[in-house]
Amino acid sequence: MNAKELILLDLKETRRRFLKAAYGIPDVYLNWQPDVDALSIGQMIRHVLLHDYSWYMIFMERRLPTDEERAPLWDLPFTSVQDEVDRSMAYHEQFIAYVESLDVEDFESKLIQWPHRPIARYLGDTLERKSYHDAVHTGQLLQYMRMLQLERPDIWD
Repeated sequence: MNAKELILLDLKETRRRFLKAAYGIPDVYLNWQPDVDALSIGQMIRHVLLHDYSWYMIFMERRLPTDEERAPLWDLPFTSVQDEVDRSMAYHEQFIAYVESLDVEDFESKLIQWPHRPIARYLGDTLERKSYHDAVHTGQLLQYMRMLQLERPDIWD
């Protein structure tokens, strides 16, 4: 496998395992949060699923979405995990298509500037950090499930 194939595998596997965890949570718990400073389950699911939209904007336009662009996606009430997945699927497919369109050389030559922080990383590094971000939140969802004494899906298939 080359770098592009490995990064795509990682992105797809972290998404698949995140969804496996998210689908294990009954919708009645979407507004639950372990404390007032933590993300609710619904907020965390939406945050991860719409992360593709934000990163696509960074890659294509070198900016984050504006509040006006975010509002129709982020300001909706939480109804179900499936609704969150359905609303975000087009953004995920767009993001994956973008990564699939890249040349392997782009991963080591294209510098990505974070628009909200003084950080610049090469594209390959950036994509792996995005995958890591999603994996960390998968672990948080599993911890939330443990705290709620919910059965946790086996994401290590």
